[in-house]
Amino acid sequence: MSNYVISLLIGFIAAVIDIVPMIVRKMDKIFIISAFSVWVVLGLFIPKINFVAISFLNGIIVAVLFVLPMSFLIYKLDPKGLPAVIITTIVLGCGVGFFSGMFVG
Repeated sequence: MSNYVISLLIGFIAAVIDIVPMIVRKMDKIFIISAFSVWVVLGLFIPKINFVAISFLNGIIVAVLFVLPMSFLIYKLDPKGLPAVIITTIVLGCGVGFFSGMFVG
């Protein structure tokens, strides 16, 4: 399997993990689509951007930097929701970075 397919699969899995609670809470579909697309794209970017040599830490850094601009909009729409977004970004970024380091050459 090519590295791009593996990266997309890792991003897809992270996206599903992220959106399941959103679906359960019956959030607006556009927020769900946005979150899903962010993690699919991050699945492609995290293995290609190397800030540090430790894969899980690199995943956290890239994910936080990627989500940072959106965090201002999230705060404006729902200030109480921002901590959950930050925690989810750190956890999923760590996971995407870790698994990318294991499976993407």
